[in-house]
Amino acid sequence: MIEITLNDGSKRSVVIAKFAALDGWDIQEDYVRFLSSEDRAFRRQFTLEVLSYATVVLDSGQELPLSTNALIDNHLGSFQNVEAVFNGVLIENGIDPKAEAQRSSYWEKAGAELAIAFVAQASALIGPALNMVEANRKAE
Repeated sequence: MIEITLNDGSKRSVVIAKFAALDGWDIQEDYVRFLSSEDRAFRRQFTLEVLSYATVVLDSGQELPLSTNALIDNHLGSFQNVEAVFNGVLIENGIDPKAEAQRSSYWEKAGAELAIAFVAQASALIGPALNMVEANRKAE
């Protein structure tokens, strides 16, 4: 359980559930992609997936799962609390957000994606250039 501070200064408890084994495996792998992704839809979907493992404890004792955008906005109140709960879920489930960013496979995947993008772009440019050279050679 972690505690967050709402915008009005009040405190709220958040209960964190454990990942099922296979879910945890997928989430850990997706977290590495999340770190390097600029795809807003993927980042939002992954954030919602992680936060779904947290429930907010209301003053009445009722627990509300953070399963929708509205519940997250209404009960966490700030992006700082979203970040705190997101990281809390990961940490509670054995994923160290800081260490994951340093994993070598993160940089290997980023390098591989860069290389693939470079080769694709270079191929797109070289093909027409070779055709122009060939056409000029035939015209001579």
